[in-house]
Amino acid sequence: MLRGEVLYRNLFQFNLPGTEYLYYFLFLCFGVRMWIAPLAVFITLTVATSLVYSLSRTVLRGPAALLPAIAFAVVDLRSSLDGAHHLYSTVLVFLAVNLIARARSSFSISCAGAVLGVSALFTSSRGVFVAIGVSLFFIWKLRDWRKASQAIVALLAPFVAVIAAMLAYLATTVAPYTLFESLVVFPLRYYPQGRFNTPAAFFAELSGVLPLRAYSVLPVGFWLASKALAPALLIAFLVSRFLGKSTARRESPSHQILVLCFLAGCFALIGGTSSLSLPRMNCAVAFAYILGTAMLVEIGRRRLIAGLIALMAATACVEMAVATMRPAYIFEAPRGSIFLLNRDRYELISWLSRNGRPGDQLFGDPDLNFVLNFWNPASVQWVEPGAFTRPEQVRGLLTALEQNHTRFIIWSAFVEQPGPGDNLWPLRAYLNEHYHPAISIGVGAEVLVANTDNLSGK
Repeated sequence: MLRGEVLYRNLFQFNLPGTEYLYYFLFLCFGVRMWIAPLAVFITLTVATSLVYSLSRTVLRGPAALLPAIAFAVVDLRSSLDGAHHLYSTVLVFLAVNLIARARSSFSISCAGAVLGVSALFTSSRGVFVAIGVSLFFIWKLRDWRKASQAIVALLAPFVAVIAAMLAYLATTVAPYTLFESLVVFPLRYYPQGRFNTPAAFFAELSGVLPLRAYSVLPVGFWLASKALAPALLIAFLVSRFLGKSTARRESPSHQILVLCFLAGCFALIGGTSSLSLPRMNCAVAFAYILGTAMLVEIGRRRLIAGLIALMAATACVEMAVATMRPAYIFEAPRGSIFLLNRDRYELISWLSRNGRPGDQLFGDPDLNFVLNFWNPASVQWVEPGAFTRPEQVRGLLTALEQNHTRFIIWSAFVEQPGPGDNLWPLRAYLNEHYHPAISIGVGAEVLVANTDNLSGK
């Protein structure tokens, strides 16, 4: 984008472009540097945790209000350190729900709707589904169609206006048909065919620790405390607090806010059901922690709450201590210093740095492109052996490889295994003819180098 390429036209994209425009703006202001994304992530994580604490304080008092925020930071945010769209949409949902919880006028509701609209610009499904959940909350709370419709209009009018304004802007730069294909057709028809975009992602964290060993305790524990616990807490709240309660309970401000958290959490979860990975669940998990803590307070388990806070704090301290003792590798890259924990990754970056130079063409790993200031010749950033990668994308990639001297291809054994609707046969044939393996990367991956390239480094 910084050199004039346009999303959806020159660069493949199927989400609304909130994340891309955020980083585009930051790079314009500060230059393309490594420290920008970590700083943005740090600020966003801090604000997100603060907003969880702020929301929990509306229904909880004393140390109990700390538990949802600490659990969210220690258990859930460990999956959100990549600075992708899920993180930014989550913090905006938290802000919107805080505004609704404290709303005293239509203006506050409208501000929340606008914030949810911006959230949808990062993660479309999350913003839309949470807006539906909040609308149902107004119907439940007000019990008067006229009042409820007024609140819903106050919420949805700015929500729709924000998204419409972005779509109108995009339509001025990209053909409407192309925009429709990218934002509607691809997500509905082909996105579920992606490698990680299946319901099996719910159990992905467990696949790497089976059969169970001593070192499995921590990942299994975090999986149980986040992925498994969140749906269980939402169901428990539905059964114990939401169904069949009296009018007096319904009129309680605390109960109303808990119902708001319940509906926001449920609909945030529904928005990610195509692939329940931890980043897609982090929003719902935070709301579930608030509900779970409220239920513990209701049954008088304050000692248990104090114990859980102590456990979370101890876990954080132990993990930070262990992190400082882990073997690490520092590499001075063109974009700035980077800190690597994986030796294979360090050796790969070092090899590419010795054998390449800024401005070289590399396909298959956008992180390497960014770190080493290599250019991706194609509109797509990677390919997958299934219907997720479309035939026209493969043709475009082959054309780009022909027209641009692409020195390096990052290739994995996974891409060699045909999947349902596989479209990569022309690409595999082209690479076999024009590239040769140079080095292996760990297990099942390698760097391919163009046959016309004579490498001087080792």
